[in-house]
Amino acid sequence: RLWIRWTQRAIKDDERTTMEYQAVGHDITERKEAEAALLRAKEAAEAADRAKSEFLAIVSHELRTPINAIVGFSKMLASTTLSLDQREQVEMINSSGLALEKIIADILNLSKIDSGKVDIEHAPFSIRMCVQDICAFYAPKARSLALSLDSKVDAGVPEIVNSDEGRIRQILNNLIGNALKFTERGGVSLEVSCARGEPIEPGSSRRIARLFFAIKDSGIGIPPEKLDGLFLPFSQVDTSSTRRRGGTGLGLIISKRLCELMGGSISVESRAGEGSTFRFSILTDFEEA
Repeated sequence: RLWIRWTQRAIKDDERTTMEYQAVGHDITERKEAEAALLRAKEAAEAADRAKSEFLAIVSHELRTPINAIVGFSKMLASTTLSLDQREQVEMINSSGLALEKIIADILNLSKIDSGKVDIEHAPFSIRMCVQDICAFYAPKARSLALSLDSKVDAGVPEIVNSDEGRIRQILNNLIGNALKFTERGGVSLEVSCARGEPIEPGSSRRIARLFFAIKDSGIGIPPEKLDGLFLPFSQVDTSSTRRRGGTGLGLIISKRLCELMGGSISVESRAGEGSTFRFSILTDFEEA
């Protein structure tokens, strides 16, 4: 089979009378075969990606049941009479189970985002209460590490905004958790600001707003050559076998995808030994009253 592309046109004289017709045929078989091969490769890649996401989702769900049993029974065992060594061993079982549960949750989250199964809610909530809750949750950990944890919400930020509070908490959890994990002295701060936009429609009291978040730490920092790959799946700054800090490297790519789903973006500024600043934004709206 051959593919021929025909071009036909009329040749006219000065009086616009048709004198003859010209027809030129070009053999485009190779181009068509290349296009078909490209389409087959694209479909195969999409099918493989769907299969991977479905596999991860199924495996993650199946693993959650035994993990919950391990964590639950370790808590029950910890409430019984144990020797000092036994209590330490039970605590190790519990902390390992919780760490594995976090890894499974990250994998499941990423597979859902990649397969387009994550819905972004649009509901009113207090951004100030959200920030206070996050900082209160991490305050004991910061104290145990002898680190400061501060937050500041600008006066221009609306009291109530419409967005997905759960997803914003997820991003803040990832970024603040990382900041504390990679900071040995000094502290971590969270700042929130806002840029108010035009009304959603003429005469409406609802206005568009973009929220800006900045998480700053005085930690170990990130070398310049590592910044480009920081928001890739399973990417970690320190990949040596002796690294002291755990993690799957999924937290940042999940945060990046969630920011994009909420109409924003995420970026980082850092230098080795001088700390890091992660900034992200989301698009939201609020009632002017």
